[in-house]
Amino acid sequence: MNLSRFAVRNPHAVAVLALAILVVGAVTVSRIPVDLLPIFKTPAVQVLTLYPGMPAEVMEQDITTRLERWTGQANGIAWQEAKSLVGVSVVCDFFNEDVDPDTALAQVSTLAMSDLYYLPPGTVPPMVMPYDPTAALPLCLVTVSSPVFDETKLYDIAYYDLRNRLQSISGVVTPAVFGGKLRRILAYVDPWKLQSRNMSPMDVVRGIHQFNVLIPTGTARLGGLEYQVDSNAMVGAVSDLDKLPLRLDDSGPVFLSDVASAQDTAELQTNIVRIDGRRQVYIPVYRQPGANTISVVESIRDQLGLILERLPKGVDLRIDMDQTVFVRSAIRALEHEALLGALLAALMVLLFLRSGRSMVFILLTLPLSILAALIGLYFTGGSINTMTLGGLALAVGMLMDNGIVVLENSMRHLERGCSPAEAAVRGAGELAGPVFVATVTIVVVFSPVVFLTGLGRFLFTPLALAVVFSMAASYVLSMTVIPACVARFFPGSPAQRGDGHSKPATGALERLYGRVIDTCLARPMGIVGLSAALFAASWLLYPAIGQELFPSVDSGQFTVLLRAPSGTELKRTEELVKQAEAKLREILPPGELVTMISNIGVFNDWPAAYTPNTGGSDAFIAIQLSPHRAHSSQYWAARLRDELPPVLPGVEFAFDTGGLMTAALNFGLPSPIDIQIEGKNLREGRKVAERLVARIRPIAGAVDVRIQQRLDFPLLRLEVDRVKAATLGLTQEDVVQNVATALNSSVSFAKSFWIDHKNGNHYFVGAQYPEHLIRDFSSLEQIPIVSARTTQPVVLKDVAALTLDTTTNEVRHRNITRVIDVFVNVQGRDVGSVAREIDAILADESSRLPEGLRLRSAGEVRQMKESFGGLALGLLLALVLVYLVMVVQFRSFVDPLVVLLTVPMGFSGVLAMLFLSGTTLNIQSLLGVIAMIGLAASYNILLVDLANQLWRAGAHREAAIKEACLVRLRPIVMTSLAAILGLVPMAMAQGQAAMPLARAMIGGLLGAKLMTLVLTPALYRLLKPKLSPEAPDELV
Repeated sequence: MNLSRFAVRNPHAVAVLALAILVVGAVTVSRIPVDLLPIFKTPAVQVLTLYPGMPAEVMEQDITTRLERWTGQANGIAWQEAKSLVGVSVVCDFFNEDVDPDTALAQVSTLAMSDLYYLPPGTVPPMVMPYDPTAALPLCLVTVSSPVFDETKLYDIAYYDLRNRLQSISGVVTPAVFGGKLRRILAYVDPWKLQSRNMSPMDVVRGIHQFNVLIPTGTARLGGLEYQVDSNAMVGAVSDLDKLPLRLDDSGPVFLSDVASAQDTAELQTNIVRIDGRRQVYIPVYRQPGANTISVVESIRDQLGLILERLPKGVDLRIDMDQTVFVRSAIRALEHEALLGALLAALMVLLFLRSGRSMVFILLTLPLSILAALIGLYFTGGSINTMTLGGLALAVGMLMDNGIVVLENSMRHLERGCSPAEAAVRGAGELAGPVFVATVTIVVVFSPVVFLTGLGRFLFTPLALAVVFSMAASYVLSMTVIPACVARFFPGSPAQRGDGHSKPATGALERLYGRVIDTCLARPMGIVGLSAALFAASWLLYPAIGQELFPSVDSGQFTVLLRAPSGTELKRTEELVKQAEAKLREILPPGELVTMISNIGVFNDWPAAYTPNTGGSDAFIAIQLSPHRAHSSQYWAARLRDELPPVLPGVEFAFDTGGLMTAALNFGLPSPIDIQIEGKNLREGRKVAERLVARIRPIAGAVDVRIQQRLDFPLLRLEVDRVKAATLGLTQEDVVQNVATALNSSVSFAKSFWIDHKNGNHYFVGAQYPEHLIRDFSSLEQIPIVSARTTQPVVLKDVAALTLDTTTNEVRHRNITRVIDVFVNVQGRDVGSVAREIDAILADESSRLPEGLRLRSAGEVRQMKESFGGLALGLLLALVLVYLVMVVQFRSFVDPLVVLLTVPMGFSGVLAMLFLSGTTLNIQSLLGVIAMIGLAASYNILLVDLANQLWRAGAHREAAIKEACLVRLRPIVMTSLAAILGLVPMAMAQGQAAMPLARAMIGGLLGAKLMTLVLTPALYRLLKPKLSPEAPDELV
């Protein structure tokens, strides 16, 4: 028994099926994750290693390179990336897709810890964490402010209280705190008092280290009782440090207060955060690999009130730069466009069939098909995101097609006098085979995604699954729900069928089309030649169509990157940022600007792995625009590009308008074009980079052209005379430790800490010069140097020479090779055309590179080329698979050619639509091309299948194809219009990611369908015999 007959005989079973989909679908919708993009499952691991104060190049040579080589022994490594900053090493190991993420993490953890023995003494043990390259941008910032607490207290609250409470929320990663000051207990030494007592800062350090210790004393068993033993080895209050004896001289003990002053203060500030013009603190919130963006931020909002109750009074928490605003907006837009498209398609059904019942039946199958798709996605680990919703929005018209052709055929039998039940069974039964093959054809065109890798698979597999699940459900529903509804709800006699669902007045259209068919059959070669000429001519448009990886979207946020001259002090950089903020407020109207967050400098610890800043001369300003803004992020960035530089001459600016979508697809890079100069010699690489910048800047559309790594960071070399130092009883270690203590603090090499019993937190204790005492070379040269082996201090200039040099404060690697990055943004042009001009420059420069250097394109351009290549292969494979499926259906190698030879006209329609609408060729529009192939072929299958039935029944070739074209005219026009109208709202949605997909598909369907009705008769006339040969298995 076929499906349609079963449905007509068992309407209750059909109703139960529909109700089951509704109930299970409703539960699924409430539980399925909602996100911007699909879950990225490529395993990656990040290794963060710290050695405070160590120069970037030393970090690279002694720590980063070792860890790269060591962790690179893990099985399944695909590539490595690393960066070395002052005191910070970050190594990212990317694994092949078939490696289990937990296995990758375990391998890297084991290898990194086994390398600790070989790292320089004092290196903080490596921290190994999972890494999601598509989550480089924080989901939101939790800002901490207070009118009563200073920056030190705010940092304390954020680091010790808030961070851990946020981390306990499912899916949340809060690795760092930005802004504020790090609390330290410092003994500020008086160099003149030290000299008068023949002492040096190291005497203070040793005193702190020896008289403020945490040593467990154990237990005592006395008199039959066991006692826990405690001591006053650690001072109870900061003021007690002043009473520590440092040494004994002729006048008695020398206390710390005699040569220094112990203060509860903060270490030298290296990172400042300004939120709406005030110094504050924030915690960036990232998501764990596989976690859901919206649920993570919602959970934080739900918990924020409870967390605030447990923090000190006077603290205020706020969520800023919320990326889920854009995520929700993008998803709502797709839902709205899909709904509007469905309504337009339904109105088209009403117009053609003149039946309200028909429209309701078609609309009934649509939500059921979508719910069935969501059920399938949920049980395969998928989510609702812009790609899956784009697939469902894309499928809205296709989902209605199956129901439309079945309903139209059933009504044709009703018009011939059949009863509703008989019409329903015949109408669905006649089309069960062709519709099944048409559905399989659409499914098959998406199957090549299994051959994609990396970004292509990450993006397209969920979309393909959404289409496959929905189309499978649509076929089943069109063969069950539609026949059951026709049999149950349509009147049974012509007299009763006075509701206007009789055959529409399409006679004039059919008569006109009949004359067109006669012309096509009379001059088939002319029609084919004209089609080939149009196809060839359309490719002249291809060079004029722009290319990019993903369509540009307005995320409502953008970032201004600032870079002051190398070596600029943090406070001076803050002053420059203040001027930039003032200009931004002047340019951005109050109604447009919501929040402005500035991040200046970098804290050389965990936060260094989560900021684009590399030193005190770097800063960025994050701008949140209003949801009701009059202009896009791209508009404001373009305007600021012109107006900000004149305000701050000498400051380098760049702008990032990509938002969460671009950051995910570009793996966190700030620009779509990244040119890497690979090679060991940084100086030579820098020269090449400067030549590239000079040649790229004049290119139209190329903006923010800049070199990421600087080699002119001021360096002060301390050249110790080892012989002279030894003669005076000093070692290299003595000199360096004395200098480090004076300039920064002794915490970097002599860890000593104190526990504040009020809050239970521990804070490092050290010695340091007051910052104002060393402001020039002469004061630095007068630092007293002493060791445990000497009694008479000497000044620094007696044992060491100071020379000036330059260095880099950032070294980047790819696969252990040094790279220098040249970043290029694009404005007013597409990325592809700018990249082509740059490629020509790179080809020229590659021919004259110094030995050992190599040029390499990275970033979005490389991703684009790889994705386009994978999709082009998928396109060819889809055509082959569709052909093979139809060979089985038609039992012929010729009939599939009749169907597929109209597809090239769809390509012409795509090119024309993209050119006329100014839309770029990107992965979304290419996906529309692939979908168009399946849909265009599915229409032709219905036509050719009917023609073959008539031909095998004895009709002449020309008569068979003409009759088939006239009979299938109405369903083909209806289904084509349903698909096109379903996509129109999406195609009109400016700034939405799915817009190119819809436009490409509309153009392709227009081209394919217009030519199907003309070219198919001509091809059938040329490729088929006049009469069907006698065959025992012929279809009647």
